[in-house]
Amino acid sequence: METLSKKIKLYFNEAVTLNYDGPSNKHPIIVLNALKNIIGDNRKNPSKILLDSMKKLIKKYPKRTDDNILLNNIAKDGIGLTVFISDLEDSCQSGDLQKMENSAAKIQWVSKNGLGVLEVLIELAIQDFSRLGILSYHLQRAHHFDEDQSKTWSYNRCLLNEIVKAPLPQPHKKVKSLPKFIIPHEKQLLANMASANRLWNGEFIRIDGIKRELSYWFDSIHIEAENSYNIQTELESYIESGGNLFIELAENLIEKPDFDFKIIQLESLRFFLDKSSKKGYSVISKHIEELFK
Repeated sequence: METLSKKIKLYFNEAVTLNYDGPSNKHPIIVLNALKNIIGDNRKNPSKILLDSMKKLIKKYPKRTDDNILLNNIAKDGIGLTVFISDLEDSCQSGDLQKMENSAAKIQWVSKNGLGVLEVLIELAIQDFSRLGILSYHLQRAHHFDEDQSKTWSYNRCLLNEIVKAPLPQPHKKVKSLPKFIIPHEKQLLANMASANRLWNGEFIRIDGIKRELSYWFDSIHIEAENSYNIQTELESYIESGGNLFIELAENLIEKPDFDFKIIQLESLRFFLDKSSKKGYSVISKHIEELFK
């Protein structure tokens, strides 16, 4: 019998091979990882509605079928050549997809598991954090979930295809001030802020470079959090004893317009609730109410 984690991982592996032409901050892998986190609130009786929505989402787009062919061809053509991470960085800055894929594939072949490539790409991607920050976090977590290193190339290629959609800014200088944990009032910043905090506290070999880019993004935004809303007792109950609150909220969002964006927001609010003091519950409550308007 297929386990819940195996089923979700299969959906993840399919999602990173989609020929997706939408905005990077709504990529299906983000939505799927958000749904996975919410489904995890009740592993014994997982939500069929949410699992079915995952399956439905990955059926919306055509898929790449040449990932392994490309990887093997590059190995045949020049794996013996010297490979530098700087070549991958330069190709990403120039936006030449063929050179990006060639450099990434060569580094993957000479590395033990290809994970070094993913970290390099994340560090590059978050130079444009507003466009690629949410994707970088959720893609990394989706790859790490029930990890299958034989599929790493598809995750790397997924991020390459999103990076190339727009020119990357140059690397930024590190800002010395530490990020603050703030629940933003602006709904457009919720998932960005959640992803930035999660990446900041992640375990990466290239954490210095990742924090350099995150520090710049944190410093570049201005947030005013409002706390003038009634506290939902359901939030307090969820923190104290768990339960299906976010599962039920997600199920009720599935058929609503722009559900993918709203699911990403809802999962971000779940993160904030877990980390917040009670004084933050009111703004979280306000954001949840707005999801259903």
